[in-house]
Amino acid sequence: MAVEFNVLFYSSIAGLSTILGIILVILNEKLVLKYSHYVNSFAAGLILGVAFFHLFPESLELSDHALLFILMGFLVFYLLENVMVLHSGSEIHFKEKKGSRHAKGKVMFSGLFFHSFIDGIIIGIGFETDFTLGLLTSLGVIAHELPEGVTTFALMINSMEKKTALKLSIAVGLATPLGALISLTFMKGLSQAMVGVMLAIAGGSFLYIAASDLIPETHEEKGFENSGFLLMGVISLYVLSKTIGG
Repeated sequence: MAVEFNVLFYSSIAGLSTILGIILVILNEKLVLKYSHYVNSFAAGLILGVAFFHLFPESLELSDHALLFILMGFLVFYLLENVMVLHSGSEIHFKEKKGSRHAKGKVMFSGLFFHSFIDGIIIGIGFETDFTLGLLTSLGVIAHELPEGVTTFALMINSMEKKTALKLSIAVGLATPLGALISLTFMKGLSQAMVGVMLAIAGGSFLYIAASDLIPETHEEKGFENSGFLLMGVISLYVLSKTIGG
């Protein structure tokens, strides 16, 4: 019962983080976009820390084919984003005419919804393995969901009516607890090797999110601040890992 509670609790926080990003855009879009690269940089550091300190080692321990599936996770998210046009980085900092982006709106929603849905499954996999991994994986997802909420709504309001954009963006936030809920229905019956495979895919997806979606933000705004926030994210995750894991 504790696993189920943790999965639903932390996935709900991740979903609320997406909605918080939406609220921030509504309150002050220009200010949020101005400083979003700092959030993205810190989130990238956290996600890299989760992947390299926990997901990769755990998957390699449980599955002999972990490296292959790490690559597969990376490639799946590459193909998803290549087709669905969903990015948490520099794409939100410019605007095209509404008409030219309208056709992309629903496609972007589909990609973002699926992305958040997978995040929920990743949280489920983490807690099914052990509490520490679940907690740190949740932290990585939560850190990413906040800028994703900003991205989602900022892109949507440039391609559709604001009311429709708000509804679809909230749906993206709800996709995370939905994915977590569904993960609870099949995780119990998985073998250790299969859990290792799923951790590897999760690690590959985290690596892609950091490298493709978030780290480009550190290059868009020159200076040591972005690099500092990224390193701070990695160090914070490492310290937290040692503190929780003993």
